Amino acid sequence: MSTLYVESSAVLRWLLGASEADRIEQELVTADAVVTSELTSAEVGRTLQRLNVTGQIDANTGSRAWAAYVAASVHWRVYGVTDAVLHRVRQPFPREPVRTLDAVHLATAVLYGLDVAPPVVLSTDGVVRTNAEALGFAVAPALSESD
Repeated sequence: MSTLYVESSAVLRWLLGASEADRIEQELVTADAVVTSELTSAEVGRTLQRLNVTGQIDANTGSRAWAAYVAASVHWRVYGVTDAVLHRVRQPFPREPVRTLDAVHLATAVLYGLDVAPPVVLSTDGVVRTNAEALGFAVAPALSESD
């Protein structure tokens, strides 16, 4: 396997055991390296808080999910939201419209690809996936027809 750029939608599905969680975990475990944006931590933490406050998960589930995220992400290469990332965010993407946070993930993957090597983009978000493919990246996991 190559380097994997993991985006927040995939991380959250994995942490919460939602659809595709097993395939996402397999991708994470078999990757030679995992890369993400520091934005992922904020999105994961904020989403877990929101789900807890709205009663969609309980506090124990949220705490376990956060602990699993922390344990995994210490082994990941985390890229900052730098001036270069923000500059790329302001540029067009192949499949507009793209929301700002999705653009941060895509820009980080693009810059990592230019600096190191093109990663496989691990995402379950349709906008991120179609843009990643249009930018020339492989995407994972392979989604079933119902997704």
